[in-house]
Amino acid sequence: MMNISSGNSSNCFDFALDHLDWINKTLKFQLDFYIQNLKIGICLLKTFYLYIKKCRRRRSNHFEEKGDAKSDSLRLSSISFRIRNLVRGITHGLDSAFFIYIRSSVSDHSDIKSELARFEENMRLFFDSDIKEFKIISLLLYDSLRDLQLVVDFIDSISENLKHLYSTYYEFDEDLKIVMLALQEKLMHLKTFIRFATLQGVEGVQLKDLLVHVEVVAVNAASLICRSLFQRDDKQVCNEMKTEISQLIHKKIDPVDLQVRETYIHVLAASKLSGSSYTLAMKENKHQLAEFIDYLLHSLMEIIESYTCFLVPVKEKMLKLHEGVRFLIILLSRQQEKFDELNEEIKDLIGVVVSDVGIVIFSLSVNEMKEGLSKEIDLALSHLVEVFKLIIAEVGHIYPLPSSSSLSFPRTNELGSLDFLLQTLKELSSSTADSIAFPNDQICTILEDLVFLRSFLGNIVEQRSRNEKLQALWSRIMKVAYSVEFEIDSALVGDQHEHSLDAFAGDIKHMKMEAEEIYNSIRYDDETDRA
Repeated sequence: MMNISSGNSSNCFDFALDHLDWINKTLKFQLDFYIQNLKIGICLLKTFYLYIKKCRRRRSNHFEEKGDAKSDSLRLSSISFRIRNLVRGITHGLDSAFFIYIRSSVSDHSDIKSELARFEENMRLFFDSDIKEFKIISLLLYDSLRDLQLVVDFIDSISENLKHLYSTYYEFDEDLKIVMLALQEKLMHLKTFIRFATLQGVEGVQLKDLLVHVEVVAVNAASLICRSLFQRDDKQVCNEMKTEISQLIHKKIDPVDLQVRETYIHVLAASKLSGSSYTLAMKENKHQLAEFIDYLLHSLMEIIESYTCFLVPVKEKMLKLHEGVRFLIILLSRQQEKFDELNEEIKDLIGVVVSDVGIVIFSLSVNEMKEGLSKEIDLALSHLVEVFKLIIAEVGHIYPLPSSSSLSFPRTNELGSLDFLLQTLKELSSSTADSIAFPNDQICTILEDLVFLRSFLGNIVEQRSRNEKLQALWSRIMKVAYSVEFEIDSALVGDQHEHSLDAFAGDIKHMKMEAEEIYNSIRYDDETDRA
């Protein structure tokens, strides 16, 4: 469990967690489930305690404590005091129960188990009263800290708690698990955004606005986690959680809301103005740059997959942008020698183009995707395509791409992209090289299935725009094709990660079966019409 680093005033939390681990090991993990429940509750308490402590300190440093301000400060002080007492009470109570267990001849752990359950109930009551009833969330957000390290640590803590929740309690509630996984991923994306902004030398108002925004998201996410943990057996609460987590993602994280979009765009615009010292920092932290590009790639794929009814020329431009961003991922993912040998102008250009890609992605609205791009965005996309051509050509001079690579740029359309992948798979299936760790029989099976799907897509080009089911299948096929292509290209350029096509092979097989059903249905309808 990841905890936020703290000073001596929060030692009671670490002591309680260590004490629980000791008891768990002593009892040979026979009460592991109950102890883990208590540990996640303590971690949440620690998160709120440190946050409240920072708020109190900022309030005393920046505000003259009179009237409501003084009252709020006293409320924060009282709540932080009760949090410490609650955690210390857990440690003392467990000590007493464990001492009784050791001295008695009882072989079960009923007393200790009942103590663990009692402490969990005490925490639930505390969150219901002090956190929820006293509206501590809104009070904390009023005193937003703009503390970069605290926000980053806060996100890490929430992410670990989310993992525990969906892996322990919501394993069989697939819908809730999916939104929790999405929230965890989105929070880590925000952390990546903050790291990129600071790496690029963003400071002042733009960085503060981003930190405030992420802080609001993190505090609200922590509040939702509390409800999820302490009311996990309430089906109505679980259903509410799905809605509230989805709304948090849609309204506060994804660039749908105008204010959110503007915050992101202003930060990226500021990142382009950084000096050479920040460019050097970017070069020395290529993994952070790669993480942010991966975030942009995810965002772009969500746009392409979500809006299936936008104009074909728009989608083709998005495809070209996708290919350029994907190339940067491959270049920067553990390919330091390739990046390092580029000339300084190209390295600087990569830093700028990443910001430009983000600005374009976050500038897109639903109406633009459906009705056509604005002139400004259209020109920005055309410029990015030319820049990507330049970067890829420069890399090609230093490291000629393998003949089996499908990194040709730009692609003409989605079917053209799929044709490139099929050519790559054909070359791999006939290759005797041992450098690519993909089983030949798996490559041949995927190739055979994709050949069928390529033919199927070619036959429904005209029909898909009038049939939502066909359009959805088209999007799913292209998504898995991009994923297979990325996995193969990563291996071809020497990425040392372990590569596997197992999951993709299963998805492709399933989509082939679905396409066969649709094809047979269409053929049957045609024969019926002719009769």
